[in-house]
Amino acid sequence: MKYFNVLCILCATFLLSSKPVIASTFSFGNSEYTIIQSAGINWNEAKLAAEAAGGHLVTITSAEENNFLKNTVFQGNDKAYWLGAYQTGDEDRQNPTSNWHWVTGEEWDYTDWYSAEPNNSRIDEFHLSADQRFNYQWNDEGAAVASMINGYVMEKPSAPTPIPGAIWLLGAALVGLFGIKKKFA
Repeated sequence: MKYFNVLCILCATFLLSSKPVIASTFSFGNSEYTIIQSAGINWNEAKLAAEAAGGHLVTITSAEENNFLKNTVFQGNDKAYWLGAYQTGDEDRQNPTSNWHWVTGEEWDYTDWYSAEPNNSRIDEFHLSADQRFNYQWNDEGAAVASMINGYVMEKPSAPTPIPGAIWLLGAALVGLFGIKKKFA
């Protein structure tokens, strides 16, 4: 019985300490969102980094998702962060609200622009950010303002929660112990 208690304590300790805690990752719907702090990163670098990590820059396609990000992911953070949208076909800066696309190809049918945005003001602002100055409403930004950007928001599909191998090991150990005990009893 003494060995059984030791085994249970060891297994419980392993189970409780085996899963890393990442404070900046949040789940909503079928996605996980992580703010990656990287001051001065430009949009293209952020896009490539998110893809290399198995995700993409966040795409916000509903008011519910947007409110979740504002009320959860952005809480306690400041400055501005890149989001996963870009604009094409407005090189003459005449139509700042047209031709926006999500990096995933999802429909562009929800927006949360700040009141004076998008504006393509003075520079080629072809990328989307959420800025603390505007209560994380959207702003079109250009490469020239990368110094104001504090990082980006990465979105990944949520993986189904697997049963940790440790539970299987614990079960096998218990079956083995009880099987041996009954065999020799």
